[in-house]
Amino acid sequence: MHNGRLLTLVGGIFGLVGLVLLCVTVALAASAASFLASAQQTDGTVVELTEETSTTRNRDGFYRHTTVWYSTVEFTVDGRQYSFRSSHGSSPPAYAKGESIPVAYDPDNPYDARIASFWSAFIGPMITGGLGVLFTPIGTILFLKGRRSTGRRT
Repeated sequence: MHNGRLLTLVGGIFGLVGLVLLCVTVALAASAASFLASAQQTDGTVVELTEETSTTRNRDGFYRHTTVWYSTVEFTVDGRQYSFRSSHGSSPPAYAKGESIPVAYDPDNPYDARIASFWSAFIGPMITGGLGVLFTPIGTILFLKGRRSTGRRT
């Protein structure tokens, strides 16, 4: 396979992955924004921090332990208590046990609740968007270089 064709192929794959990531970003951001726009807000309390440790082995044979903390939050709506576990963990813990934090919940289904912070709502779109913004131009540049290189050889 010629160098130009390889660059075209790799560039096309990178560009396509970047565009897919950007589409996923739009969908995730729209979903989070839609939920927050229709959600009610209240204060909740962090009642528990759950520690999850994962172990991976690197190329040198050494084991690496990674610990992530997830918050369990309780809140009250119309005299009834609800709780949920945050979907995003952090290290160190983002909140302390007993800390009061804002909660957004679906008024028709309070079991559907999330921490009402920009970071919690938009971390997914920020990650996929960042990768999409990185992959798309790199893919485009590689694709165009490959096409130019292939065009000179024929």
